[in-house]
Amino acid sequence: LIWALIGRTSAPAFTGVRRHILGTQSAVLLCGSDFKPECVDVHSCARCRSLAQRHCCASPECAAAAAAEALPANGSGGVAVRWLHIPKCGSTLGISLLQYACTPALPAWHIVYMAMAENQIDVRMAHAIEARRARDGFRCAGRLVMPFAGHVPVTPAELLLSPSGMLSHAAAKSARGGGLAAMFRTPSQRLISAFLDNYHAWGITRHASRTAMKHAAPTVDLWARFPGVAGCQVKMLNGLDCGALPPSRGAQALLARAIRLLRSDAFVFVGLVERWRESVCLLHASLGRGTAPVEGEMQSLGHSRNSDARRGGGGCRLKDKDGVCYGSAGRGYNASVLRGFRDELDEPLYAAAE
Repeated sequence: LIWALIGRTSAPAFTGVRRHILGTQSAVLLCGSDFKPECVDVHSCARCRSLAQRHCCASPECAAAAAAEALPANGSGGVAVRWLHIPKCGSTLGISLLQYACTPALPAWHIVYMAMAENQIDVRMAHAIEARRARDGFRCAGRLVMPFAGHVPVTPAELLLSPSGMLSHAAAKSARGGGLAAMFRTPSQRLISAFLDNYHAWGITRHASRTAMKHAAPTVDLWARFPGVAGCQVKMLNGLDCGALPPSRGAQALLARAIRLLRSDAFVFVGLVERWRESVCLLHASLGRGTAPVEGEMQSLGHSRNSDARRGGGGCRLKDKDGVCYGSAGRGYNASVLRGFRDELDEPLYAAAE
């Protein structure tokens, strides 16, 4: 996967109170934030408009999505999806899910705008659909299952309910089927990315002090072996936080359960970070609403500490204590910095996702 990197220049924020006359109506709308498209001047964000253009695809999956675009994306139909946001597996997937579920009510340019602005991409986009702290219910005519923001693992209800059971809410009557949508990533790459993103292991502070963890594991090879760090993707498919301590016994049972869930119809979409473009096009082609990807879905628009500020000179992102560069001459990170560590839980799960 080659990510098209962009700078962290923010789109202009419109946080002052402004007045808009809606059409010929005399009503005045008071805007105190930029979370709603009617509170932002689209013409002031040329990059938003550029990234909201349809993406031209070449793969068979993309061709199918382009053909589907001939069908109007109206307010009904489609599959109800819940974003299983695994840390370091692509926050930009949130753009794809909103583009699928919420357009045209939420315009594509504003979805991109929220992703480009400062702060966490999923939190910003959640504000746009009034779902910042929503833990249940639906948005976008029943096509988007809550929660949306945060790294929320598979819930006990999702483990027990059939996909059709996710649609018991009255708001989801217009959607068919339903289930989880997630991107999975090569475990070594996900671990290195998480380490560079300020030791990102959601939920690990429930059993370990961040200060103590950083002191005990100053390099990625030590951090990957720190209790609770590995097996993130398997744990989240078992209802555990990414950084949770797995049971002292029964690790293989966790893995088997995760693979069964992955292969079941509980998932309506499974993508791979390493095949991002094809995965995004497949999402639009398979969910049945006639949407197609926009250019912003093919960009790395999320904000993390793994940014230009963390990169060394000469194209090296970061060097370990022995001077080995975390980057590589090809794609992704140099996995040798893990010093032979293998994620025994996530590797078989990723193989199943492929």
